[in-house]
Amino acid sequence: MTTALTSKQKNEQAAFARFARAMEIESEWLSVCSRPEPEPDLLCVHATDGPIAFELVSLTDEDISKVQAAGSKARQDAFSTSDPSERIIRKKLNKKYMTSVKRIELLVYTDGQIITPDDVIIPTILPWLDATTHPFSCVWFMGERTTCRLWSPS
Repeated sequence: MTTALTSKQKNEQAAFARFARAMEIESEWLSVCSRPEPEPDLLCVHATDGPIAFELVSLTDEDISKVQAAGSKARQDAFSTSDPSERIIRKKLNKKYMTSVKRIELLVYTDGQIITPDDVIIPTILPWLDATTHPFSCVWFMGERTTCRLWSPS
């Protein structure tokens, strides 16, 4: 029996599909399946590298997200916001995952709910990838204008 995907899982699969398209590697993935906690978000099978687990994290400003969710009932006045990238990444890097897959990769993406530009986000989060012991063998970034590998072990 298969269970229906949650909206979070649908969003994650859609983000991964956009990432694969942007990197021009769509045809390299044989399957992409959502997984329950405490596993990483997606279990993907790569045509040559085999199983790779992906954890996804959307850089989302909560204030912007609330305004977007309110739609026509959204506040009309100006409001201040700040870049949540560092806080979100630090939390994700310290999370523990359970999986039998040897490779876990992290896909950091923006989804129109943050005003910080890619060229500010990347140097904000990059130092944390080396400074923190984390379970990821590779960290990818998909922003408004940039899609790239941000980090892999030297």
